[in-house]
Amino acid sequence: MGIVQATTLPDDKPTAEELPDYRILVVDDNEACAKVMMWTLEMLGYIVQMALNGPTAIELAKSFCPDVVLCDIGMPEMNGYEICQAMRKEPVLQNTIFAALTGWGQKEHQEHSKAAGFDYHLVKPVSIEALKNFLLRLDKARVRIGNAECDG
Repeated sequence: MGIVQATTLPDDKPTAEELPDYRILVVDDNEACAKVMMWTLEMLGYIVQMALNGPTAIELAKSFCPDVVLCDIGMPEMNGYEICQAMRKEPVLQNTIFAALTGWGQKEHQEHSKAAGFDYHLVKPVSIEALKNFLLRLDKARVRIGNAECDG
């Protein structure tokens, strides 16, 4: 489990050719934040879907089969911890990489993220360069093997 805060990521500038072609699901109850993140990721060349609540995110994830889930924590009805725990139970998402993307950066929040099954904990706001670097660090082979049944 790696805990990554936006402030600790280097600002190396990867080229477009270096960026993996991940499918990314953005989950955030703040529609404006979700759209900006989705558009940013699309601008970087990723295939992106978004969901504004937990139940929608879980259902969408089963058919979209994201390689990476970027999930806010503080959401009504079903919080990000609960969403991650529920998605971790889905066979098609067994090797999906889960990153909390939240304004909550305290040590206790990072510990809760880890306990809930998140692989990473990113603290908002995350710069575009930090986001690129984060996505470059992920283990692409792990993701593709885990989601192979969705690639058909």
